[in-house]
Amino acid sequence: MKILEREIGSITYAANQTRTLPLPRNYAYRTLQLKLVCDLDRAAGATAGAPKDSCPAQLVRNIMIRANGRDVIKNYDFETLHRMDQFRYGIRPRLSWMDAAGAYSEAWEGFSLVDTSETFVIHAVIDFAMGRAIRPIDSLLDSAGLATLDLIVNFGAGDDVMNDAYDPAAGGVVVNSATLYVASVEAVGVPPGTVFMTNKEYMLRSQVTAASTRHQINLPVSNLYRSFIIKTHSDGDQVNTILNNITIKAGTEVFKYRIASFLQMDGRIEFQTESPIGQDGQDRAHQEDVVPGYYTLEFVKDGRLTECLDTSKLSSLMLELDVAHPGTGDFIDVYPTELLVPAVPVAE
Repeated sequence: MKILEREIGSITYAANQTRTLPLPRNYAYRTLQLKLVCDLDRAAGATAGAPKDSCPAQLVRNIMIRANGRDVIKNYDFETLHRMDQFRYGIRPRLSWMDAAGAYSEAWEGFSLVDTSETFVIHAVIDFAMGRAIRPIDSLLDSAGLATLDLIVNFGAGDDVMNDAYDPAAGGVVVNSATLYVASVEAVGVPPGTVFMTNKEYMLRSQVTAASTRHQINLPVSNLYRSFIIKTHSDGDQVNTILNNITIKAGTEVFKYRIASFLQMDGRIEFQTESPIGQDGQDRAHQEDVVPGYYTLEFVKDGRLTECLDTSKLSSLMLELDVAHPGTGDFIDVYPTELLVPAVPVAE
């Protein structure tokens, strides 16, 4: 197979609206590349609140890849996708803003969006090929033969980029312009009869309303799980103060049992992630931290997809969490990477 890289098109921002970009149906997709470019402004004197993590990713509230008008293959938010890429590739995708004077900075932390127009750029990658696998091509998305294949984008509003401490009455965030650009990496020349697994990703949300040692989240069964990424956020900010312990189990059989903070530090080594850029002022001789609010439960340690958690014979699967309730709006988001194995044809 040969590699084709091409620009697919772009989608113009429309606040709180859904837009669809039909994707070409010729070859097998390895990845889709996303780049959001936007110009934001905020009224003078507006100081309450702070931008959310990976601002302005929140302008793209949800991303969906849907085949044949009904089969949802990807379904998640841009903010989390940006961070998921950081864990998968060992480097954070580009995030930058340019001030009115034309000066670039790679740090958004502390940026107040006050009384000036700012241009932001943020990138993310939608994976179909299975990263960190011995055979990444086992899960390509072969678009040939599909009736339809669509990228469906649900846009947010300007105020969505700010955390819950933000007061829109003091001066709302104005989106002067925004465009989402889409490119692809595809495999050409797939041998006839090749069948791929489906790399399916989506989000499950659970609200924490009280501290508990047994906060439970039921997970779907019948397929294979490569990994689970857990994100915890309180009042609009990613925090490490919600999760204490993480267990994934089926009945009495335990597949993972981890102290949350220990799992984060292990993940820093396993996925080669650096400290958040906002901590670059720290003394690096004594300070190396984790990406706040993110925890990865990885089953495939050696790149062999046979190590995936097989739930085809399980009647139930559950995340059981020891949680605190530090804020007013505390949430746990779970992002499974699920592999759907194609049915084997029955010989006649």
